[in-house]
Amino acid sequence: MSESGNRWAFRTLAALIAVGVWLPASFCPRVREMTEPPVEESVRARVTTEDHDQMVVLGSPILGTPEDPKEELSVLIRGSEDAIESLNRDQIRVQVPLGENLFGGTTYGGPRQVAIILSTENVVLPEDAEGIAVVSLTPEQLTLTLDEEISAQVPVQVAWAGEPIGGFSVDHDNVRIEPPQATVQGSRSEINRLGYALAGPIDTDGRGVDFVVEQARVRFESDDVVVEFPTFVRVEVPMIEAPQPQGDAGS
Repeated sequence: MSESGNRWAFRTLAALIAVGVWLPASFCPRVREMTEPPVEESVRARVTTEDHDQMVVLGSPILGTPEDPKEELSVLIRGSEDAIESLNRDQIRVQVPLGENLFGGTTYGGPRQVAIILSTENVVLPEDAEGIAVVSLTPEQLTLTLDEEISAQVPVQVAWAGEPIGGFSVDHDNVRIEPPQATVQGSRSEINRLGYALAGPIDTDGRGVDFVVEQARVRFESDDVVVEFPTFVRVEVPMIEAPQPQGDAGS
């Protein structure tokens, strides 16, 4: 073979060796990924309910409130170790279906307890949770108390705090609230039970003359009812001199 032919033969052999080294190296991570056995892990998931404009979920030991979260559901997931480690657990939730309106077309008889069956389809994972499968969740049934959701107008009353200066008191008969009513939305039973919203508290500590609170926050004393409008009211507070006690006769 000529010198030129030997040169091309060596070049071809070198190229084949390089390809032979590159192929296993490039496929090794893929093979390892494909052969790596999946792992399972139990994670906690927060509970949310689907929006429903006719029903409201009353305080539940599972749901709790945003300020006071209660027990969460346990979700068993399966996937590669890397996928599970990179999972954003704070975004895992269980969406509880409320079903049809239980109060439409019937005589209102108060809140109702409903048993809701859950499945893995109710588990919502983060959008970037690739390669993760939901195996099961615990518990598989929740008992929720549902009530009819209504919107109503209620009177606004003042919540007072503090003590006026000696010899004076609030002239409650002439306190002026503008506007005098608020629109609230939520549990029908809670709205019926309380019947009014509160403005304040308004501090009367050390007061002895008339005063005005331009923006007193309006609230409803139930976690199952929200104030829609107005969220603030104007309160005019007149003060009167308290009658002095009469001394004993002959003193």
